[in-house]
Amino acid sequence: MKAKYILGVDIGGANTKAALLQIENDNILKSFSYIEYFPFWEKTLHDIPAMFARVVEKLIIQNNLVLRDVTFISITITAELSDAFQTKREGILTIISALGQIFEKEKLFFINNKNKFCSFDQVKLDPISVAAANWVSTSLFLGKFVPKCILIDAGSTTIDVIPILNSVPVSRGKNDVERLLNRELIYTGGLRATVPSITHFLPYKDKMVRISFEKFALVSDVHRILNNISEAEYINDTADNRSKALNDCYARLARMICMDHESISVKELDIIAKYIYDKQIEMISTDIKEFMGNLYHRLPEYDQNSIFVITGLSAEFLIKEVLRKLGYRNIKSYEKITGIPDQISSSAYAVAGAFYFQL
Repeated sequence: MKAKYILGVDIGGANTKAALLQIENDNILKSFSYIEYFPFWEKTLHDIPAMFARVVEKLIIQNNLVLRDVTFISITITAELSDAFQTKREGILTIISALGQIFEKEKLFFINNKNKFCSFDQVKLDPISVAAANWVSTSLFLGKFVPKCILIDAGSTTIDVIPILNSVPVSRGKNDVERLLNRELIYTGGLRATVPSITHFLPYKDKMVRISFEKFALVSDVHRILNNISEAEYINDTADNRSKALNDCYARLARMICMDHESISVKELDIIAKYIYDKQIEMISTDIKEFMGNLYHRLPEYDQNSIFVITGLSAEFLIKEVLRKLGYRNIKSYEKITGIPDQISSSAYAVAGAFYFQL
């Protein structure tokens, strides 16, 4: 097959990820990626097409290409759940309208929850079919390399747990709520999770203190303190709009028990951060253990030696830790298997690669 440029875009509620792939004969010849923190709940309708224009600038124009060089644009959308929109339908229609202002509509294709890509006009008729289907394209692309495995994609906000069999996803859930019920979607992540979503108590002076139920700090502060992420990897906004430097991370964490950096020591805050991390690991472990129990019962093809493939910005410090605690050792890297160079933007690479394989 002649070389094609395919632009893959994963439009999330907080982060939009894009990857431009030059593919020929199933091989990625060149690739470029871009990620932008774009919180839909803070933006206007005019901001959305401007963001897509920046994707064109960063990935196409800056690489000495023009938009007509791109053969197809393959899209996955999860931003419809943002409270910027009253309904998911409104969210999808708003986003595809913005895409249509920047790209040729005939080149736009969207992954749906039935493992297929559909056109711009098809999405207009059935917008809900493409809602929160990013896990489909990620697993379809991986399935070309590993026909049977469990894919776990851990991002800034959520964790996807996807069984793949005969190269296609065999998840029980098809939408967000079904996937939550089946432990295939775990609503915690490496950056944007709030502390009260993980624990209601924190250790202080050998006692447990009920926390303040405020958005004083985020789990990104915890992982920054514990050196699980760097300041550059702290890509979301902070809770108080101050810096991502360690001293400000400590200050935000202190407020969770109604203190400040003058009244609690760094050592005590390190203990609190480690406690929150351990509770997050415990929460994820509980869900994955239940998921695996259900999977063994439903699909006997899987066993304790099944392959786990992990990806996403929090895969190393959240998922690998959980799997090892649960006794799983056959853990592989999505990026190494597929040849993708960037785990943070893996979903954007995957939606481009999955579309190429369906051509």
